[in-house]
Amino acid sequence: MSSSDNPALEAEEDRLSTGIKVSWGIGALGTAILMNSVSALIVYYLARVVGMESWIAGLLLSLGRILDAGTDPFMGYISDKTPNKWGGRRRPYLLIGAVLSAISILLIFNVPFRGSGVETIIYVLFTLIFFGLGYTIFNVHFIAMPAEMTSNYHERSSIHSWRVIFAGMGMAIAFAGSGVLLDWLADGRTDANGVQLNTSGDYAILSLVFGVLILVSMVIAWNGTRKAKMTTNTSKPVPGKEQMKSFFSNKSFLTIIGVKASQLIAVYASQTAQFFMVVEVLKRTSDQMALISLPMVAVSILSAPLLVRFSRKFGKRWGYILSALFTCASYLSWIVSDPNEPGYMLAIRGMILGVGFAGNVMFAMSMITDAIELDSIRTGMNREGMYTAAFSFIEKSAGAMGPALVGAALSFAGFDSSAEVNIDNYEAVRQATLFGVAYIPAFFALVSVGILSFYKLDEKALAEARAEKALRDAAEAEA
Repeated sequence: MSSSDNPALEAEEDRLSTGIKVSWGIGALGTAILMNSVSALIVYYLARVVGMESWIAGLLLSLGRILDAGTDPFMGYISDKTPNKWGGRRRPYLLIGAVLSAISILLIFNVPFRGSGVETIIYVLFTLIFFGLGYTIFNVHFIAMPAEMTSNYHERSSIHSWRVIFAGMGMAIAFAGSGVLLDWLADGRTDANGVQLNTSGDYAILSLVFGVLILVSMVIAWNGTRKAKMTTNTSKPVPGKEQMKSFFSNKSFLTIIGVKASQLIAVYASQTAQFFMVVEVLKRTSDQMALISLPMVAVSILSAPLLVRFSRKFGKRWGYILSALFTCASYLSWIVSDPNEPGYMLAIRGMILGVGFAGNVMFAMSMITDAIELDSIRTGMNREGMYTAAFSFIEKSAGAMGPALVGAALSFAGFDSSAEVNIDNYEAVRQATLFGVAYIPAFFALVSVGILSFYKLDEKALAEARAEKALRDAAEAEA
């Protein structure tokens, strides 16, 4: 019996080389630097350096994501309809997205205006939309590729474990790297309350360094996947109404999207507030961000293969639930933080978050890929782009809530455009920051656990769907 006659055997043999996994995974380094540096620094940068009101800064970041989210379905459609003659339906967009993403980070952290005037608002909103477009062009196609590259159930977790590694490194660069670089560039400058001061020139240097890293990593992903397996356009014409009906009947995909939406609200709220918490509330220099991010990355790298083993024994769903509980514990630990706590407490938070980060990234994308294959089995359509565009749309829409809530809470607490935290407003700012870094994230992490209880697509269910398809194909061939 050949492997083509046995779907289970065929899937077992459908393995990827380490070189392709690493090349694809390194693209996550660029996306992580891009997304996390903007999420962590933009509201702080606009309030501290540009002099914009916190609530306006948070609202602009949210509005930019909402407006950009509208491009995702269109990008997914383009991706699925692109011919293979340019090296696959996805890869050409990796190169285009790499260039646009690198340019966008330069524009975002080089605002030529000051204050909250109309010209500043227009410039910031334009650059945030441009940033979202570059990210969309790269990421929609980047995330779609694993569904094409392998049909092996556990190999999908394996390839996404490489994404965890490089995304973790990207987060470390975005958080720890930016903190260390800004502290070095500040060269001891502080305000009257002892808070580190950085100039617009410092952020310009930061954006240049990050822009180069983003471009290089994304280009490597484009070049290194040229020999990866690819699927072709759907051959049979299917009416749009029928396509949408089958799309919304994919309960496994809708469940994971609900889980991911909950987690992303938590992540973006936490990231927006974390820099405020460390620098303004805990009164530490920005290089202390490294005490969180470096242990987080180390633990995420170490835990990724362990979580793959865990999922092989207990299933992806339980691995995902375990990861969500770790992130919840990390968020809640901020409630007991204070300026006098030892530095190792930041490291402990980072280590706990590392386990959660590894599982949340790896299992979410692996399970989404399974759901995409199930759609292909049922409908005969290769719609990886459409599904990843829907994921990207949810990512941006959910991510829009966090910054707006944090910005509004900080403004309400008295953190105005001069960014001064003093004895009169300290506790109010602390509670507003905890609102973003602890209360909201912990709540939505628990919501994601509840949604996961409805997920049913395990290895056995997917194997049965493959077997049913093989029988249908054989019956059609005989007819």
